[in-house]
Parts: sequence; C-alpha cells; structure tokens
Amino acid sequence: MLSLTVNVSISLMNIQIIGDNFNVSENTKKLVSEKIGFRLEKLLSKFAPDVKMALIRIQLDKLGTFQINFDMNLPGKEHVYAQTSHKILESAVIDLQQQVEKQIKRYRAELVNYSLG
Repeated sequence: MLSLTVNVSISLMNIQIIGDNFNVSENTKKLVSEKIGFRLEKLLSKFAPDVKMALIRIQLDKLGTFQINFDMNLPGKEHVYAQTSHKILESAVIDLQQQVEKQIKRYRAELVNYSLG
C-alpha cells in the first residue's frame, strides 16, 4: 500500500491530503482547494487559524473507486467526519464537500442558539 501525504494551505485553512494507492497530483490539490478549502474558509472565517485544520484521505481501491474521508475537529469537542465513494474523483469531492458543509452549518447554528441562551 502506497501512502503519500501532502499539505495544502488555502488562505488560512490547512488541509492535509493523504493518498493511499493514489498519487496526489497538483490537479487533485487544486480540486480539493476549489471544492472544499475555499468553501470551508468562508464558513469558518471567524475561527482562529489553528482551529482550521482538516485531514482528507483519498484511497483508490482495486475496482477503480475513489473512497474519500474527511476528518476535522472544531471547538466545543465537535467532530466533523464525512466519507464517500465514487468512480469519478471530482464527483466524490463534491459529495464530500456537501456533507461537510451541512455539518458545519449545523454546528454554526448550534453556536448561535447557544449564545442566544
């Protein structure tokens, strides 16, 4: 099993990409930064930079299916985790982005409700 780790910094968002049986190319880093990094940066703009760190693991199985996992911890012991699989890498990244965005929006809504009392 080949494992390759690449760090991608998108503005103040730090995303670590690990490829298992998959070479993390410049195109892959660009895809992840465009589809996930910039969106998360907007959603988490008010958070400190040291909080905005995420891990993405991209695995390519023997059948040619991409399996992608996203892992991130937010303040208040909130854990954001999503996973998806798809034959096309871009489709998998988009699906993952939608799952993560939904969880972070729910987290932000809970923060607002909590602060209102």
